[in-house]
Amino acid sequence: MTTCLIGDCFTTADQIGTYCKVMKVFHFLSKEHGLQALKNQRLKVATINELNDPFELLAADLSNRNERRRFLAWKNEISKKIGFLCFSLDKQNPLLWSHYAQKHTGLALEFEVSDELVIPVRYRKSRQTLDLEAIRKKGGFSASLAERLGSTKFIDWKYEDEVRVPVDLTDCIKERHLLFQPFINVIDLVKVHAGPLCDISRSEVESQLPKGQKVTLHFTRTAFRSFAVVKQHRKKAIEIKGKCNISN
Repeated sequence: MTTCLIGDCFTTADQIGTYCKVMKVFHFLSKEHGLQALKNQRLKVATINELNDPFELLAADLSNRNERRRFLAWKNEISKKIGFLCFSLDKQNPLLWSHYAQKHTGLALEFEVSDELVIPVRYRKSRQTLDLEAIRKKGGFSASLAERLGSTKFIDWKYEDEVRVPVDLTDCIKERHLLFQPFINVIDLVKVHAGPLCDISRSEVESQLPKGQKVTLHFTRTAFRSFAVVKQHRKKAIEIKGKCNISN
């Protein structure tokens, strides 16, 4: 009985046809991990059971004990198959820099991604009510309902302005207990933004970026009239060409 809710899962990159519009998204991380991401040209995949919100995939009203067991079994089953690349649509919110970029000392990597791959996160004040019996009779969760459950969070997370790209875990690179997704499979790196307190230099980026690859390094500061992280106009952006040999 525990598998009767599984049905279809999320739509992942390998299931998408011709790409349409391109979105700009931002991934925040520490300077150390940012440089590693540049060198290896990949991002860490967030597995569902390791995300920082215990309500992931559990946005439904689960007050019924039997339904709760089935729902948890469904979550555990999906967690073995699907992970997420997590991004924000906002690079100015200081909370993002504080929470995910090592207290403003880290980086925000700017990517372009097809909007067909992106699932926007929805924010709610209350849990959703689902007719789980009707869902079972239809063969389990449809892909669209699974995506909705996988992209619904409590409203206090709204500051993240999050979007997600689902990733098939079998397509990931496994390194120890971590999983990674190469940029080339899903996203295109276009810029690197250094946090207001980040001491990164041209040479550090050059030495980690693969030889011949180009990226623009932008600098930021805290705003003077608002609570925002904004572009540092006095410090010009730097066009950088990588010097790192892939074999290193």
